[in-house]
Amino acid sequence: MAYEDQDKGFRANWGGNVIVFLLSLMVALVVWGVMKLSLQYRYVFHYNVQLTSPMEGRVFQSLSQDPLTVRGTASGFYLLRHKYFTSKKGETLTFRAEPSALRPMNGKEDAFYILTSQIKDKAAQKLDGYLTIDDIVSDTLVFVFPKTYQKKVPVFLKADLSFKQQYMPLDRVSVKPDSVLINGQESVVDAIDSVFTEKITARSLKRSIQGEADIEAVAGVQMSEDKVVYHLNVGRYVGRSMDLPVEVRGQEEGSRMILVPSSVRISFKEEYGRKRNLSPQDFAAYVDYSQAVTSSSGKAKVLIDKSPEGVFELRVEPAFVDRVVMIPDEGKDKQPQN
Repeated sequence: MAYEDQDKGFRANWGGNVIVFLLSLMVALVVWGVMKLSLQYRYVFHYNVQLTSPMEGRVFQSLSQDPLTVRGTASGFYLLRHKYFTSKKGETLTFRAEPSALRPMNGKEDAFYILTSQIKDKAAQKLDGYLTIDDIVSDTLVFVFPKTYQKKVPVFLKADLSFKQQYMPLDRVSVKPDSVLINGQESVVDAIDSVFTEKITARSLKRSIQGEADIEAVAGVQMSEDKVVYHLNVGRYVGRSMDLPVEVRGQEEGSRMILVPSSVRISFKEEYGRKRNLSPQDFAAYVDYSQAVTSSSGKAKVLIDKSPEGVFELRVEPAFVDRVVMIPDEGKDKQPQN
């Protein structure tokens, strides 16, 4: 019995030692692998290049005919991923270039080339943290940009904004660019009059805002831009009102028009902090004689043609006044015409 117990103990110890050895070996291999993969290696990398360029009358995107060949230094981890874990088509870098950077290829319709020296810095930025570029082996990249149906449409910003009490937009929101080129099938493109951004939302604004907004994609259409920069000037205001005399303009010689009432009251919002107080002399209210004299209702619309900068949401009360036309005849006035 003692011999059997001793044999069992020996086998148990031996088995335990084997397990410990194998675990230690596995840990050592993992540590060794991590150390090896952490080292830097020089290698030649190949990348597909997708180029976006807003060329007039042509598609906006094209994939390079040949890969971008780069000689550089990267960790074993990145090298392993680049060689074995990317798609069969390879890794793709995306760039944007102005049309002026592309040059037509002689003898090849719709083909254009770009010098790789013009995208080297952009490539370095995209690969920063993964690869240090020593040099780019390729000197040019060729792209095919077929002709397509195209037109320009305005861009409108979707916005849901509210303002803090006594604050308001001081001008219209600006969007840059305010229009984009779109291309695709003629029937699809012709049906599009404008494009819109994603909705931006802000509440209780009291300061000017600016930012970027993506343009909403449209099925079957390519766009020359995928986002816009917007800016809205927001400021504080005070409400004011004052009375203005109304004059008649364009009055025919020998005629006379009487307005009832002869003055109107204007209400408006004024940018807060104006150095000089506004007075009635800063505005001008009038009615147009030719419009007023032909009015079947006997009413004349009051118009404002002089309004200082920094004045918003101006309203006139009343918006229409009664008019009486006096036409003299041989030194004597005829009966008033309503």
